[in-house]
Amino acid sequence: MAGLQTISFAHGEANFPDYDAPPGTVYLVEGTHEAGAAQAIVLIPRPSQDIRDPLRWSHWRKLYHVICLVIYAAVLGCITQWESVIYLPLIQTFRIGVSSLNVGAALMLLMLGVGNCFFVPLSNKVGRRSVYLFSLVVVLAACLWLAFVDNIGGWQGAHVLIGLGAAPFEALPAISIADIFFAHERGGKIGWYVFGLSAGSFVGPICGGFVADNMGWRWIYRWGCIFTAVTILLFYFTFEETRFVRERGEEAIVDVPHRKAEELSIGSRNPSTAGDIQDKKSRELELAREIGTQPIAGEVFETDHWKPQLRLWQLFPGAWREVWLEFFRPLITCAFPAVIWCGINYGTCVSWLSVMGTTIAEVFSRPPYLFKSSSLGLIYISPLIGSLIGAIYAGPLNDIFIIRLSNRNKGWREPEFRLWALVPTAFVMACGLILYGVTSAHAMHWIIPILGAGFVGFGLSIGGTIAMAYIIDCYERIDTHVMTTVILIRNLVGFGITWGIQPWIDGMGQQNCFILTGVLAFLIMGPAALAFIFWGKRSRKATTSLYLKIAEQFEARNL
Repeated sequence: MAGLQTISFAHGEANFPDYDAPPGTVYLVEGTHEAGAAQAIVLIPRPSQDIRDPLRWSHWRKLYHVICLVIYAAVLGCITQWESVIYLPLIQTFRIGVSSLNVGAALMLLMLGVGNCFFVPLSNKVGRRSVYLFSLVVVLAACLWLAFVDNIGGWQGAHVLIGLGAAPFEALPAISIADIFFAHERGGKIGWYVFGLSAGSFVGPICGGFVADNMGWRWIYRWGCIFTAVTILLFYFTFEETRFVRERGEEAIVDVPHRKAEELSIGSRNPSTAGDIQDKKSRELELAREIGTQPIAGEVFETDHWKPQLRLWQLFPGAWREVWLEFFRPLITCAFPAVIWCGINYGTCVSWLSVMGTTIAEVFSRPPYLFKSSSLGLIYISPLIGSLIGAIYAGPLNDIFIIRLSNRNKGWREPEFRLWALVPTAFVMACGLILYGVTSAHAMHWIIPILGAGFVGFGLSIGGTIAMAYIIDCYERIDTHVMTTVILIRNLVGFGITWGIQPWIDGMGQQNCFILTGVLAFLIMGPAALAFIFWGKRSRKATTSLYLKIAEQFEARNL
C-alpha cells in the first residue's frame, strides 16, 4: 500500500464492481488496489460547510478534546474501582461481610448502565458538554458523602449515586469521538479512551492502597473530591461542545478546504432507503469523478469564536417530549444481534476484572502472601501494563490492519474486519483468568497470578475498544442508541456477576470458578467473534429495514 494518503476520490480508475453494501459497509480505500499503487482513504462522514462542524476542527483541537475525554474516563474509572484494596478496613469499620460490600458495587454497576438511558438521549438535546459537567458534579457530591459515611446503608446509597453520576463515562466519550473523527480514525482514538478508562481502574487501587495505609481509608474519597473538582474546572473552561446536527440532505458535492490541497471528504452517509443501497456504488463513483476534476486548495477553515462551543448548555433541535421517549427507544436496538453480543462481550470483560478484584484483597492479604493495602494496590500495575499494550493493539495497529484488508477487498471496508483482533485475544484472556485463579488458589509465587492479571488487563482493553468501535461502524446513524444499549447490557451483566460472585466462589471454590470464567471468556470472545466475522454482514442485511426506519425517525426529530 505504497503512497497511502488521506484524500478524497481523485482521478483514476476507481473500479466499482457489483458489491453488496448494506449499512455499515463503506468504500474506504480508493485506488487501483494493486501492489505498489497509490491509495487514498475516503473521509467518512463527509464534513459540511458549516464552520461549527467538529469534523473540520484542526488536528490539535481534536487531540486536546480526546485528551480531556481520557482524563475524564481515568478520573471516574479510578473513583469507581479503587475500593477493592480497602475492603478489609471497610469490613472492620462497618462490621459487615464481603457480600454487603459487593452489593454496593453491584448497585453501582447497575446504575452505570441504567443512567445512560437518561444521559445519552439528554446529550442529544442539551449537548455533550453539559452532560459531562453534570455527571462530574453528581460524582463530587457522592464522594463527599462517602468521605463522611458511618454505616453500610449510607455506603451502598452513595454508590447508587456514584453509578448514576459516572454513567456517561462509559458511553458518551465514544460518541464524542465519533462526532469529531472520521471512520478510519475512530478505532485508535477509542483505544485511547478505553486505555484511560482502564488506566484509571488500575491506577486507582495502586494509589488507594498507599492512601489507605498512610492517611486512612476516608482520604480515598477526599482525594476523589479533589480530582473531580479539578476535572470540573478543566471541562468548564476548556472542553468544547461536539454535538452537531448534520443535514441529511447534504448529498451534493461540497468543496470543503482541509489540511492539504488534495484532502476532501466525499464519503456519504448510509442511504436513507433500502432502494438507495443498490445505487450507492454508482453514486459514489459519479461523485468521485466529478470531485476529482475540481481544483481544491486552502487550509482548515474553522471559526475563531470559541464562545458558542463553551456555553454551559445549548438547546438543539427536537421537542422535549421526543427526548423523554428516547429514553426507551434504544431498547429497540436489541433486535440487532451485534448489539446484544457487543454488550455481553464487553460486560463479561469488565466482569472478569470485577471477579479478580473481589478476590485480590481476600487472597493476597492472608498467608502466605500477607500483603498490606499498599502492596495490594501494586498488583494492579500488571493489568495496567496489559491494558496499555491492548490499547495499542486494538487501536492504531488494528486501524492499519483494517485499511489493508479494505484495500484487498477492492476498497470496501466491512465492520467485521475489526473483529479479527479478538480471535487471539480470546486465548490470552482465558489463559489469564485460569492462570490467576488456579495459581493463587494453590498459593504459588505471587508473580504467577499477577502475570495472569496482566493478561486479563490486556483482554479488557481490547474487548472494550473493539465492541464500541465495531457497533459504531455498523450503525453510525444511530450510534447514540446502540451505544446506550451496549453499555446497558454490559452493566446488567456486570451487576449480575458482581452480585453473585461471592456465593459463586464459595460454592465452586476459587480454582473451579476461575476455570469456568476462563472457558466462558474464550467462548464469548473467540468463537462468537468468528461467527460475526463470517455471518455479521448477513445479519446487518437482514435488519436493514429496521435500521433505516429507526435512523429516519431519529433524524426526523433532529435528535
